[in-house]
Amino acid sequence: MPAILRKPRLKAGIVAAVTTAAGVLGVAAAPGAQAAGNCTHYGQAGYAQVFTDYNYSGDCWEFPIGTWTVFPVLVNHKVSSLRSWASYSGQVVHLSGDGLTFDAGAGEWWPNLPGWFNDRANAGY
Repeated sequence: MPAILRKPRLKAGIVAAVTTAAGVLGVAAAPGAQAAGNCTHYGQAGYAQVFTDYNYSGDCWEFPIGTWTVFPVLVNHKVSSLRSWASYSGQVVHLSGDGLTFDAGAGEWWPNLPGWFNDRANAGY
């Protein structure tokens, strides 16, 4: 008797489709294992994270909102995206560098910092 052949399942295709859909919908996750930095408080109120590349990729550095933090060489003058989580209403994240300041409401996510401030931040608070 001939053996019954079944269609192979495309598990990898499903994972790729879900991953692609998450990216299109703007679903973000904690920084990947390949990212250098200190980002361990993903989603924790009162923290901000800056990234060296657009869309929350590249090397990451985080700091408590409201605490003056000079960025290390890893991200200094390389910041291209920012995300943060407010611990109270009206909290503000400040990035500064080259005599300029960029302010964002805590809880705001900026996948692409404005061109006039991109790659200029050397501190945050």
